[in-house]
Amino acid sequence: MAIEKMTVAIELLEQALRLYYEKSHFAALHLAGAAEELLGAHLRAVGAQSTFDNYRTAGVELVNALGKDAPITRKDREGLLNHAKNRTKHMDSAEDGLITFDPAEEAWEPLDRAVTDYYHLLQYLPLEEFPLVARFNREILERRA
Repeated sequence: MAIEKMTVAIELLEQALRLYYEKSHFAALHLAGAAEELLGAHLRAVGAQSTFDNYRTAGVELVNALGKDAPITRKDREGLLNHAKNRTKHMDSAEDGLITFDPAEEAWEPLDRAVTDYYHLLQYLPLEEFPLVARFNREILERRA
């Protein structure tokens, strides 16, 4: 059996959005991260930049241009962008048993990037807007207004 990875990405994104609206934020965070990775790879395949890549590059350039802190690398910025996802799936010690961030807000971030990438891909691929992605996109636009 062969399944296109875009089909997988859409399923991951749709389920992440469903879980987000059901307030299962940790599951949504991880599914959104997986969808974001696949959608970003599809954007790179058509010669476009993913939202994650854009945020990573812009963050590194901004911090390093300001010169107030020690220079950061792409890997440092990736760690910041993936911090919440990594904090929920790793436990580095016995004392590392608490999550100290807002899971709804942290799930929003990779969902925002994944949905933005999905809409970007509409320019290149014959994808359809589905109800949950349309709902979340409206909320992105409201937040940015």
